[in-house]
Amino acid sequence: MRALVTPFLLGTAAAALLVSGVALALAAGAGGNVHIALGPVSFVIVERSAKVTSTSFGPGLMLAALAGGVLNAVAAALLRRRS
Repeated sequence: MRALVTPFLLGTAAAALLVSGVALALAAGAGGNVHIALGPVSFVIVERSAKVTSTSFGPGLMLAALAGGVLNAVAAALLRRRS
């Protein structure tokens, strides 16, 4: 069990950094109001007006990070069985 917890946590952290960085880069480069979502799950919402810019992070970032952790743990389990 411990052999899968470490890859899960490292994969979750790496995926969280990657997804949030990509989402922020897309939102910053788009200009204007941006809503990055996959179906009903939103990742980043950027609303700009004349005086204020507001950025909101949605639950999609957490779901993507958890999916990255699960994929990393599965890959670690497969590699462990092979060797």
